[in-house]
Amino acid sequence: MEYAGRGDAARTMALLWDGVPAPKRGPKQRLDLTRIVEAAIAEADRGGPAALSMRALAQTLGIGPASLYTYVPGKAELLELMVEHVVGAQPLPDATAGWREGLRGLATTDLATFRAHPWLLQVATSRTVFGPRVIARYDAALALLDGHGLAAIDIAGCVAAVESYVRGAASAVVEAEQAPALTGSSDDEWWEGRVPLLGERMAGRFPRLTAFERAGGFAVSGTALPYTLQRALDRFAFGLGLVLDAVGARVAAARGNDTVDSVPSRSS
Repeated sequence: MEYAGRGDAARTMALLWDGVPAPKRGPKQRLDLTRIVEAAIAEADRGGPAALSMRALAQTLGIGPASLYTYVPGKAELLELMVEHVVGAQPLPDATAGWREGLRGLATTDLATFRAHPWLLQVATSRTVFGPRVIARYDAALALLDGHGLAAIDIAGCVAAVESYVRGAASAVVEAEQAPALTGSSDDEWWEGRVPLLGERMAGRFPRLTAFERAGGFAVSGTALPYTLQRALDRFAFGLGLVLDAVGARVAAARGNDTVDSVPSRSS
């Protein structure tokens, strides 16, 4: 697991908020910070954050390691810039359709980001990256529930519940998506090698489970994707609905009624 916040705090915050200062004299810098960060993200996409090194990144960029350090002091600071860049590429949640659809949009774009950049799941969230785009996205998420009668601590808790759920469910999706390449066998091959053997051993021993399977308990919504991946995606959508229902119950309780109008009133 990689942790943000291991680098120099002052240098990191300056890079996140102000970028690399232009030299007051001497030749113009060959690279800009965005190109460096995008190259680092591409390296992490291929091999994960543990495989990323300043020396390898410098080689990719066609510069010497000493030159790279004039832009970014080290991998610790670079990691925070990478998270900030990836989060900044996501659209801000849209409040116009109401808090529920706003949070659903937040969750689905987060899932897409984890699938595009699986290394993010290896970056701990206990220490936040305090970049302007990370903060802007969080601020927009809080705004979705503002004006619905919830206490500030409850709004923060609801947003955290959605984010935590998405991260956990995204792990299952990413694992299913990566399984064929990492194991060397497709879903179909994996199932075909086990289902007959399992059927022989389960016969007559688990009638409830057998009935559950016959009733469609393990069905998936489509057949275009491998079964395990589609099942993970279906369960993500189902679980997200449960989380949003729980948020809705909080909103209803705060308003003192049994139904939830997901679109804020004009006075909110």
